[in-house]
Amino acid sequence: MMGGMQIGRVPLVGRQADLDALRAEMAAVDERGRAVVVSGDAGMGKTRLLRDFTESLDDGVIVVRGASVDSGSGPAPLTAVTDLLRDLVDALGADAVREAAGPAGDALGVLVPSLAETAGDAERLADVVVELFSELSRTHRLVVVIEDLHWSDSTTCEIAARLVRRAAALPLFVLLTYRTDDVGRRHPLRPVLAELDRARLLTHRPLARLSPAEVGALATAVHGDTLAADVLHDIAARSEGIPFYVEELASFSNERLPVSLRDVLLLRYERLDAEARRFTRVLATGGVEVPDPVLRAVFGGDESELESAVRCAVDAQVVVVRGDAYAFRHALMQEAVYAELLPTERTRLHTAYATALEAAEPTARVLADIAHHWLAAHVPDRALSAAVAAQRAASAASAWSTAAEAGERAMELWSAVADPEAVSGMSRVEVLRLTAAALLSANRNDRALAFAREAVALWPEEDVVGRAAMLGELAAIEFQAGVSHGVESIEQALAILGDDQRHDVQRAGLLLDSARVHMLNGRHGFGAEVAARAAATAESGAAAGDRFAAEIMVQALLIAATCRTTAGDASGLALFAQARAQAGGFVRAMMRYYINYSNGLMLVGRYDEAIAIAREGHEYGRTHVADLGPLVMIEANMIEAHIYSGRLREAEELGGLLPMIEPGLYSAFLRERLVCLAIWRGHIDGAEAALDAARRELDMFGAYEFQTRFGMAYDLGELALARGDAHAALSHARAAWETPAGGVLALPLTAVAARAVAMLRARGDDADIEPYRAVLASFADWPVAPLWTAVFAAELGERSWESAVDAVGPAYIRAYARVRHGEELVAAGDRTAARDVLAAAAAYADQLGADGLATRAQHVMTDAGLTGDASRSVLTAREEQVLELVAEGLSNGQIAERLYISAKTVSVHVTAILRKLDAPSRTAAAAIHRRTAA
Repeated sequence: MMGGMQIGRVPLVGRQADLDALRAEMAAVDERGRAVVVSGDAGMGKTRLLRDFTESLDDGVIVVRGASVDSGSGPAPLTAVTDLLRDLVDALGADAVREAAGPAGDALGVLVPSLAETAGDAERLADVVVELFSELSRTHRLVVVIEDLHWSDSTTCEIAARLVRRAAALPLFVLLTYRTDDVGRRHPLRPVLAELDRARLLTHRPLARLSPAEVGALATAVHGDTLAADVLHDIAARSEGIPFYVEELASFSNERLPVSLRDVLLLRYERLDAEARRFTRVLATGGVEVPDPVLRAVFGGDESELESAVRCAVDAQVVVVRGDAYAFRHALMQEAVYAELLPTERTRLHTAYATALEAAEPTARVLADIAHHWLAAHVPDRALSAAVAAQRAASAASAWSTAAEAGERAMELWSAVADPEAVSGMSRVEVLRLTAAALLSANRNDRALAFAREAVALWPEEDVVGRAAMLGELAAIEFQAGVSHGVESIEQALAILGDDQRHDVQRAGLLLDSARVHMLNGRHGFGAEVAARAAATAESGAAAGDRFAAEIMVQALLIAATCRTTAGDASGLALFAQARAQAGGFVRAMMRYYINYSNGLMLVGRYDEAIAIAREGHEYGRTHVADLGPLVMIEANMIEAHIYSGRLREAEELGGLLPMIEPGLYSAFLRERLVCLAIWRGHIDGAEAALDAARRELDMFGAYEFQTRFGMAYDLGELALARGDAHAALSHARAAWETPAGGVLALPLTAVAARAVAMLRARGDDADIEPYRAVLASFADWPVAPLWTAVFAAELGERSWESAVDAVGPAYIRAYARVRHGEELVAAGDRTAARDVLAAAAAYADQLGADGLATRAQHVMTDAGLTGDASRSVLTAREEQVLELVAEGLSNGQIAERLYISAKTVSVHVTAILRKLDAPSRTAAAAIHRRTAA
């Protein structure tokens, strides 16, 4: 053994505060979980910290851990997720895991064959994994550790982000790590972490470098004996406070210390015998971790030589064995050893790896690695062939990050090959097209746009059909990236196709895309008209049995239904039933039905039905859809319907289960809804912060999507009113009459305008309110218009607030009307009625989760001297039940069992009771109950 104490068994130095912080986070896991990300440069001790933390946990805690791996050519897909599942099987058994996963668990067989007899749909994998861990967290104390996220593929990153969001609502502890020096400005992990930070779902624990005193303590512990002061000073200077370097330097402190950090990393390597050094060089060429069969094929020689070399490298703490693979103890060692290879040696070893991998199963990852090794071996034609094959395989498996990386590698190689089309079997524009599609599906919108534009520029003009199709794809990317509405590209594609009837189905598809753009931009009449043209153009193809044409007809009907409903024609809802009857078997049409119909139901005030349809759509999407966009939209509709129906706390728990990897049309819409939720919950500061953080994204995509634009106008108006800025509120509300795109979405803006004008009039100022009155008149027959008309008139003092209390519309607005009615009665001097109305208003607002309104009602009662013995009257019937059981001494869990509700719901009720009774504790609340009940 080289040096004193075995590295890895030394005390944890300089990380006690970090360890204590992780333990405190774990202790805080109750009905809700916690999520922590530990970050630091390479060698800072992230893995060691996590190991000490997890080893200190109680035996009853199940710890599953996985690490992402860089295979040399890029992230090895789903290695971390595979590790997590294997740990789960080890802890619980395959039967228990299969049972928890339910019928959808077959998808897990893609990674762990013991979990399914046949591998299920890989596209559903992320959903199944997230649901599996969510389900198990309800019955087990579960800690999920995912390390090295800087090497994660997009699916692993998505799963990690979704688990973090689930930890906000479930007793799940999620622990992540990443290397800060590997996450640059454009790394895809950065926006994920930024979004989770903004949502306050993630505690960030960056590791600091060790102080000189801590370096001395660690070096002494590693060496085993007291080191001279000058040696300790030298180690502190050379290590720069990085624990890994301290350990390496201290292990060799009896000798002259190396000059550079690279030399530090090679100290152990240089002590190995010749065969062990050869083994580590072979391993370094394959990446940080290499499976045993592949390494054996490349290493050559007899088995005893390999085993001897491995044992020597393991004993010297250069290499570790991980299952059936070999890995460097630290990635920094792999980088240093690889740098030692001679140019000819690199070429030879990369060639050997490529040859060995060509004998393996041709998965997308294996093909990508083959391309990487042929490229490093300076064989560009074989590298290109493998890259294109990898792209095809990855696209087929929905491994979009791998498909995008392979496509980008293929384009880098294109000019280095004499006849690239013959070698790859594809044209350059087709590779560009596939790469753009993969980048878009991986939510790398800006990069997708660059590839799509290059494909259009290079597409052969004589290929009319292909060029038109590429322009259609460019339009979709332009819209998704927020750079334009895409209509110009669609029109250009239609012009290229001309009137040739052979292209009717493709023309119909482009017309449908155009209709969708007009719909999203609020040009409802034109959108319905273009949709009708699309359906008519596709009719002959559908009659001939063309499924694409048949789906176009269904989608056209859905767009017409949406346009008519949003424009204020309630008969448009009937068209959804017709479309649903024809949509079976068409996944995109079914998702559009669920998204647009649930939205239409909300527009007419049928919120519970909207929740049911959105939930049905969410389940359908989880089992049929791989793309992120439709799933985000249906989730946004679920949140929105919960908001309108008055289930604000539930909406908050649903909020953003899908990660917003990169700014986009769908994430902008979801983000706006979450801002509105924060406003209605009464969390104004949080809403302001969320809006400020997301303003660039919302501004960009609001320009091309009218729902986001009008939602933003309402949010900004409400926030301006909260600040007392009536003029700013009016400037935002002007969209109600200046822009016809909103249709019935303009109605809420009339209430903002009326309150702003009332505020101005109270200050002796005024503004023109008549344009808003005209908006209300134009939608007088709309189901929710009576509510907004009543609110509008009451804000201006033209009608009592009582007329708005029970009208059809968002529950929050009805709660607001109840509070204002109570204020109205206080002003009129009717104290008895005011007390009853305000107490009921406070209870109703609390029931909804509208904390701001509940507090406002309480303050009005207090200021008017109406509280007195009425404090009990503000409790809801359910809260009275809970308080009675609290007085009996029952815990939250026991109360939940008695009332058949969740312990989390009990906790919410108890918090509300303490606030309403102004009681500092459960004991005090129980005393109040006994006193007032006597």
